[in-house]
Amino acid sequence: MIITSKNNNTYKFLKGLLEKKHRQESKLFMVEKPVVIEEAEGFEIKYLALSESAYRSNKFEKIIKNLDQDKIFVFSDNIFKNLCDAVTSPGIIAYYSYLRRDFDRTSGKFLYLDDIREPGNLGGIIRSADALGLDGLIISPESCDLYNPKTVRSSMSSIFRLPIYFMAREDLVDLDFNILATSLENSTSTRDYDFKDKDIVVIGNEAKGVSDFLMTHAKGFLNIPISDKVDSLNANVAASIIIYEMMK
Repeated sequence: MIITSKNNNTYKFLKGLLEKKHRQESKLFMVEKPVVIEEAEGFEIKYLALSESAYRSNKFEKIIKNLDQDKIFVFSDNIFKNLCDAVTSPGIIAYYSYLRRDFDRTSGKFLYLDDIREPGNLGGIIRSADALGLDGLIISPESCDLYNPKTVRSSMSSIFRLPIYFMAREDLVDLDFNILATSLENSTSTRDYDFKDKDIVVIGNEAKGVSDFLMTHAKGFLNIPISDKVDSLNANVAASIIIYEMMK
C-alpha cells in the first residue's frame, strides 16, 4: 500500500522525528544514506521509509530483502520529501533506536566535548575519532543533539562504530583519568606532549571555549601551534588535529 495522505498516523509519527523532542520521546533517529544503512547491518532497523519511485524501481533490494515487511512503509513521492532532512534524498530513510552506552572504561584515550553546539562539528569529530582509532568520545549533556540528522549525516557510519558516552562535567572529573583542557595560555604544544593511556582531552564550546569548571579541574593544558595570523580553529578541525596527535 502506498501512503498518500498527510493525515496517516505513520506519516505523522515519522515526520515528527525530524524534531528533537519527538526523537527523545521515541528514542529513535533517522539515517538517510543507503551506504550507511548497509554498513549498519548489525543494528536493527525499527522502521524503513521508501519513496514510491524508489520502491517501484527496487533500487534498495539489498536492504529490503531481509527486513520484516511490517517495518517497511512506502510513501508517495509528494509526501515522502517531507520526511527528509537532506535537500536531496535517494528515496530511503531508516530509523534506529538510540545508541546508549555506559562508561565503564578504566583506560584508553578519549575526547570530552564540553558543550559543542554545531551538529556538523559533532558529526565531523565522530568521523575523525573513528577514522584515527580513538577509544571513544564523551559528550556533555548540554552539547547539541547527537541524533540531529545533520550530525548523523556528517558522521557517516562512524556513529554506529565509535563508542560514544554522555557524562556531566562533575562526573568527568571524578574519573581516574588525566583531564587535559585546551588553552592558549600556559599550555604545552600537542606536538610536544607525550599522550598516555588514561588521557581525556577537553574540546570547548565553539564560542566560549572550555568551561571554567573544567579549566579549574584540569590536570594540564594543551595548545595547537598555529600561525600568528590565525587566532583560532574550527572545533572540528582542532579536535581532529588533537586526535591525530593522541593516536600517532
